[in-house]
Amino acid sequence: MNDFKNEFPLLKNRDITYLDSGATAQKPSKVINAVNEFYEKYNANPHRGAYALSVEATEVYEGSRDKVQKFINAKHREEIIFSKNATESLNLIAHSYGLENLKQGDEVVLSIMEHHSNLVPWQKVSKITGSKLEYMYINESYEIPDEEIEKKITDKTKIVAITHISNVLGTINNIEKIIKTAHKKGAIVIVDASQSVPHRKVDVQALDVDFLVFSGHKMLAPLGIGVLYGKKELLNEMNPFLMGGDMIEYVYEQDTTFAPLPNKFEAGTQNVGGVIGLRSSN
Repeated sequence: MNDFKNEFPLLKNRDITYLDSGATAQKPSKVINAVNEFYEKYNANPHRGAYALSVEATEVYEGSRDKVQKFINAKHREEIIFSKNATESLNLIAHSYGLENLKQGDEVVLSIMEHHSNLVPWQKVSKITGSKLEYMYINESYEIPDEEIEKKITDKTKIVAITHISNVLGTINNIEKIIKTAHKKGAIVIVDASQSVPHRKVDVQALDVDFLVFSGHKMLAPLGIGVLYGKKELLNEMNPFLMGGDMIEYVYEQDTTFAPLPNKFEAGTQNVGGVIGLRSSN
């Protein structure tokens, strides 16, 4: 145990037992050193220069995307979008997909155990679009019964947003059944995997999930780095969430064209140090 604890500078230097990893994990020396190494050896703006240092920064940044792609088994590297955290990823989906695809009479299905980040954005979207929120409720075992899944996901359902593992209850939801049921009804599924990706193998292709999000800081990586996975065909149809910087292809006086994936959703200078830390955390 002491050898394991020594891998974490904060735990090594303080006489505490840390029990809040569900909120954020402590950072091992391996991750801290990787971030420091980036700033000491490679610090430059990726994609912004033709000089050697910028090229090196681009290589380590994009190499990190390749590693995340393999980690969750995404089909295409451009399906991996770096964000600030799972909250930003969920807001991006709500804004860029939800606002564009929901209309009066449509339904968005959530579970009653959702984190506010996967609930409040949908409240806003439903009010703007005239769609309706429906909730899947839990039984005395804090689980969503199969009959609740089948009852709430209907022909009116266009989006199902569900946590994989509840950060409060510890419930592991049957997302395989939820995804299959939703797809039979023509709905897309968004999975908040913030509590599952750090602890179990998650294969987005095997699940056939449409969107999946997680935060790096819950899996030993630095604060301020998150991931949005989305199926390529869905991401290509969506409008950008933020404007400026590297998501632009050409700018004219009265119009602008946007860069292809993944750049379309990565406006401005990214948290490259955080991305490097995420790469080193697994």
